[in-house]
Amino acid sequence: MLKLRLACCKVYISESRNRAALESIEQAAKLFPEAPIINKFEDESYNRVGYTLVSKLAPKPCSDVCALRKAVLAMVKTAFEAINLEMHCGNHPRLGVVDHICFHPLAEASLNQTAGIAKSLAADIGSNLQVPTFLYGAAHEEERTLDSIRRELGYFKPNSSGNQWFGGMISESSLLKPDAGPAQAPQAKGVVVIGSTRWVDNYNVPIFSSNIAAVRRIAKRVSGRGGGLPSVQAMALAYGENVTEVACNLLEPSRIGGDQVQLKVEQHAEEESMIAGKGYYTDFSQEKIIQRYLEFDPQCDQKKND
Repeated sequence: MLKLRLACCKVYISESRNRAALESIEQAAKLFPEAPIINKFEDESYNRVGYTLVSKLAPKPCSDVCALRKAVLAMVKTAFEAINLEMHCGNHPRLGVVDHICFHPLAEASLNQTAGIAKSLAADIGSNLQVPTFLYGAAHEEERTLDSIRRELGYFKPNSSGNQWFGGMISESSLLKPDAGPAQAPQAKGVVVIGSTRWVDNYNVPIFSSNIAAVRRIAKRVSGRGGGLPSVQAMALAYGENVTEVACNLLEPSRIGGDQVQLKVEQHAEEESMIAGKGYYTDFSQEKIIQRYLEFDPQCDQKKND
């Protein structure tokens, strides 16, 4: 029986209100049907969209012929042409037009395989598109973390009133040097952060309050960094009128899942005399993503069962 080796890529773009821009980005991806878009998650309040793409990998993949890398590069190039970061405004932090790209191995694929794709893509973006690119996780020689890059570059600090992020890069001067591309970020494009890790889930819990200082206390108590749940990263983000979200990255979702996060947020919200709503995932589970990919490519499913 042939082994099923799949690579998944999540691409987060700082735009959800410009329909023409999103359509052009999606059309660019469709030129590579071997790497279909499995899911799309749009959020108008955050002015952000997340795309999930999947493709098969050969036992010894060559990044130059990898459909997933080609599809993502086409999306990145189109996003830079269609979106100007200096005109962007939203409730979600970001460092660039294409804010974050992460590759995950699925089924029998290895982390080294997806790390190779991430490094090749970063080199292309840095050299050919002339945008500073930072690597993390298995794609970085020291396995630097995503949040360490973001802290260094000022990701978590709103640069406009009302807890909004507006315009170009927050920090133009940093001791952190890109792994590829120029040292200075173009204000209209920002930077790109690219990594390769094991599966990560994103789970957000709404709290019905505009008191962001109190919700930040809740987020800190929930996060592993603040002594809460191990392998959970959390931050508070303003979300529409009278709602603030605790947005969480679950770095080991098989160990700490959304149900545990939900209970913890509800507990701390009650301590602050607040009400927490039902949380939600921003993407399918990895099992569901594999299933949906096989529906896109029944030939792959047939080979797996031969």
